Amino acid sequence: MAPQPVALISMPQLSARYPSFQLALLKPTLERAGIPAQAFSLFMYFGSRIGWRLNEALADVWPGMVGEWIWSKAAFGDFSSREKDDEYFRTYRGNFEPICRSTGCTQEDLIYIRDQAAPAFIDFCLESVDWSRFGLIGLTVVFQQLLASLALARALKHKYQDIPVIMGGASLEDDIADELMRGCSYVDYMHCGDGDITFPEMVHRLYRGESMRGLRGIIHREDGKVQFAGRAPNFPRMDDTPTPDFSEYFYARREGGYEDHDDSRDVLLPIEAARGCWWGEKNHCTFCGLNRSGMEFRAKSPERVIEQLESLSRQYGVFHFNAIDNIMAPQYVEKVFGKLAASNSDIQLHYEIRPNFSRTQLGRMRRGGLYSVQPGVESFSTHILKIMRKLTTGMRNVELIKWCTYYGINNLYNILVQFPGETSEDYRLQCEVVAKIPHFQPPYAIVKARADRGSPMYCDPASQGIVKLTPADCYRYIFPEGEFDLSRVSYYFDHTMTGSVPEELYDELFERVGQWQERWTIRAKRPFLRYRKACSSIRIDDGRWPMQHEWLYRDKIAGLYEFCADARTHRDLLKRFGDECWVETALEDFVAKDLMLFLDGRYLSLALPENSNFELEDDDPTAFAVDRGGQPVDEPKLVNIA
Repeated sequence: MAPQPVALISMPQLSARYPSFQLALLKPTLERAGIPAQAFSLFMYFGSRIGWRLNEALADVWPGMVGEWIWSKAAFGDFSSREKDDEYFRTYRGNFEPICRSTGCTQEDLIYIRDQAAPAFIDFCLESVDWSRFGLIGLTVVFQQLLASLALARALKHKYQDIPVIMGGASLEDDIADELMRGCSYVDYMHCGDGDITFPEMVHRLYRGESMRGLRGIIHREDGKVQFAGRAPNFPRMDDTPTPDFSEYFYARREGGYEDHDDSRDVLLPIEAARGCWWGEKNHCTFCGLNRSGMEFRAKSPERVIEQLESLSRQYGVFHFNAIDNIMAPQYVEKVFGKLAASNSDIQLHYEIRPNFSRTQLGRMRRGGLYSVQPGVESFSTHILKIMRKLTTGMRNVELIKWCTYYGINNLYNILVQFPGETSEDYRLQCEVVAKIPHFQPPYAIVKARADRGSPMYCDPASQGIVKLTPADCYRYIFPEGEFDLSRVSYYFDHTMTGSVPEELYDELFERVGQWQERWTIRAKRPFLRYRKACSSIRIDDGRWPMQHEWLYRDKIAGLYEFCADARTHRDLLKRFGDECWVETALEDFVAKDLMLFLDGRYLSLALPENSNFELEDDDPTAFAVDRGGQPVDEPKLVNIA
């Protein structure tokens, strides 16, 4: 007799553009183990009830976590009051104003969604499926899906008392999951860690009527107590994971109405090539709460990555992918992106990366389909980056932004402030850097660093100058008072720090970044600093300021400027040009005109080449060399790449 199927559910609040990778991977994982499974992307149906524009705005993770708050009544009943609602809206006014402005909704509309639309949606989910045919109901939780999942779990258990309910996902780390188990009697099991092995084993034990005792990854109740044998072990054999199944998502995309929405966006299909973080294994960034026990880096072979990209693209007709890895495996630069470039593939990938890629590597990856990155930039101050344990430099970050801008790689980086040991000089320097580079893509955001659960700022607050660590204020409005220990169930935390500069010293940097972002909102009016090359001269056009400028440089001076397209030390310059007085004079002139940045002992030319196929032939020992008389031996070399 075939076992009963397992229901796998993904609830709001997720963006409709992004399929649930958890459902897509768990379904074939269970089926491999002989367990039938059915996926339900229920988050794809909520937008048809509240409006897709508002649905997508609420899916963004705002500091006030409104995407969770709207499910608070459905999950826990009516525990709020008008006074508390008003207080919540005042506290997070900076969140609600842009939401309401962009979607046309009001505060009353959001309260209506919480009090009426969200509970009605839970009823819809309960009645739209015959859940009685399942032997286990699983809900996967990432980002802001917790309260909607708890609300449905409570409703399911009320109607189907004998069907066990399990919850799991990246948001349910051990301590959070344990606290929820103790406060939510309608949840029978929690899963923590990689589910590739332990989740199928859990289902087999359940269907055989066996105890879960000793099974790592499973929190359960036995003998009147909550039992937990520890987090599931990290799954090492990444090539063995099945190709994810997104068929149900595409069905829900049509049936839920998103496909017909005027502002609907093309699918960005998630793909997983690696888990953990090879950088975090050595240097855990102080503010990063990702991975925790899963920090160990495990990656698929490049061949398997290419195989899955081909399979998914062929099956679903999709060419844009979102790599959900926390960091790119170093071998993918050549062995994945090089292969995609060689095949003239139209596949496009977004990736999280370290800011340590050279111009040449970025160019190769762009030709291989890297169209968007989320790099660990975080600051232009090398001193602050060292405090963060980033072990990169401000100049390296500026270089990355420069070449991402040149190659048209969308760069979703942030600037973080407030770290122990920072100085006013760190922020004065960053303000100067920002003033010189308005023609590079601005940061996605600038914010104070946050002590997320699992980060060194959370786990070892004293070492980070933190003297007070409390759950983020938003949780007071999301969870009913006294029913949960917020210090155990919260992921985001507020903190008080010693050793940082007075907060008013951040104001100028915030203002400059805000102006930078504003100048980029209208493509036709973006600042520019670019140069065009003849044979032995370059013409620089500077449109960063209200008054535009133009400069012409020839021969060896032009060669010097192009040589500094990549950041160069004095030693690099001495090796290439010799100990000539004109070099220092030219460098001083470039820096004085803000055509070149001098930072961390390196010189970087700030103008972007007009040539869309620019590549400096840097390995040629004669490029830009000069003889003892100061005359160029050879002209700067440009290589056009087809």
